[in-house]
Amino acid sequence: MEGPANEEPRRISVIGLGNMGSALAKAFIMPENQVTVWNRTASKAQPLAKLGAHVAGSLPDAVAASDVIVVCLPSYAVSDSLFHATEVSGLMGGRTLIQLSTGTPKEAIDGDEWASQHRVNYLDGAIMDVPERVGTSDLIHFYSGRKAVFESHKPWIDHLGVNSYFAGENPGSASALDCGILSFGFGSWLSFIHGAALCESVGIPPEQFSSATFESLNRLVLPTLHSVSEMIGRRDYPGSIAKIKQYVTASDTLVRSSEESGVDSRLPATIADIFRTALNASYGENDLAAVFEVLRAHATSE
Repeated sequence: MEGPANEEPRRISVIGLGNMGSALAKAFIMPENQVTVWNRTASKAQPLAKLGAHVAGSLPDAVAASDVIVVCLPSYAVSDSLFHATEVSGLMGGRTLIQLSTGTPKEAIDGDEWASQHRVNYLDGAIMDVPERVGTSDLIHFYSGRKAVFESHKPWIDHLGVNSYFAGENPGSASALDCGILSFGFGSWLSFIHGAALCESVGIPPEQFSSATFESLNRLVLPTLHSVSEMIGRRDYPGSIAKIKQYVTASDTLVRSSEESGVDSRLPATIADIFRTALNASYGENDLAAVFEVLRAHATSE
């Protein structure tokens, strides 16, 4: 949809044209936006040039061309190596930096501190999907920083996908959500694959294991997740569902089953070790969710 005829085009520069960065730039290319792109490997910009993007000859040129700088690089370290250079940082004052590179909450907080020192409006973001879904209604993306900055830019951020959410004013909030969801995803996927390997060792085909697992998700796993979330919110773990000491026994059995079946036991051994840590911390009579206190205590003691 085109903006009013007398409205100046929104000037956006996209820095970093890997698969995700290119998808972001492509989603921004529309009549109401003036899109500039830059990448260290210049050839990656050519497909976007054919779609109407302006290709900057240098990073300072890309920064100077726009009011909003969207960064999507492999890491914050790579981003910092580029933007902390004097010839770039000196141009950033008064502009908005949307950081969509992969990083940790601490790196996001450090980025916000750098931005404040250079009079830069800063938002840290996380794209929770694959490049192919950028620009569709399915994409979910989180942002954190000053809420006023997010609200003022949300109309064009939603060109990436209408499901954009403000995670909080702590600049590390979006990254924490990203890492938290990845933690759940990686743990779930690896556990599923480990379970498939265990079942395969006695001749159960993956289709049968999948069917049983999906049934368990609806009847047991998802309701348990809701209960765990509520208990953590209350910081109260009464032991009304199943006690930590029972999880210790079950996880030890899982380790033995893996070893006897010739399946790699590292994943269940780690799980068993965490449950035993909770047991040794006097949470044996408490519910599964009490493990939160052990993990949280470990994090705060670092």
